[in-house]
Amino acid sequence: MVLEYLAQKPSPKNTKYLLIFSIILLFLVYPFLTWLFLISYPVSFIQSQLSFSGTAIKYFNSLANIELYRIANILDYGFMVSYGGIFFSLGLIIARKLESGTIWRNVGFIIVFLALIAPTCDAIENVFILLMLSNPLNFPDIWAITHSAFALTKYFIMFIGFGWIFVAVIKLIVIRTSKKT
Repeated sequence: MVLEYLAQKPSPKNTKYLLIFSIILLFLVYPFLTWLFLISYPVSFIQSQLSFSGTAIKYFNSLANIELYRIANILDYGFMVSYGGIFFSLGLIIARKLESGTIWRNVGFIIVFLALIAPTCDAIENVFILLMLSNPLNFPDIWAITHSAFALTKYFIMFIGFGWIFVAVIKLIVIRTSKKT
């Protein structure tokens, strides 16, 4: 039932508008976001997000420009909307191009749901970052562990989702090429 709904809604026109909006938002937010992270925090995204260590995060925070890092994490919500919109609309466009009733199409619609879960995990991850920044050197260590768990989940979902998109595009190219011969 839900999969059938995604075959029609949102409309193809609105899905394309969402993709265009999301790409524009990405180009507006990402460069500034990256710059803020680079100048405010002493380690890479991966090191901080997947540390699973309150001690490590507290050390990183001691070297950070906390105010700029806080702004970067708030701006990150715009980035979440952009990549979530790209992930959702691209997954939906590709899934709709696959033959109705096939496992490929059904998996594609499941991927569309994952496109909503990944930025949600990212948003929860950022809540824990902002909580940690409220007391950057004395927060409960469980916040760092929880933050990293949501980050890992986000990355796992994005790897699966964008991996499926990549493979599905190749499948569509093969199908179209074989029809021409």
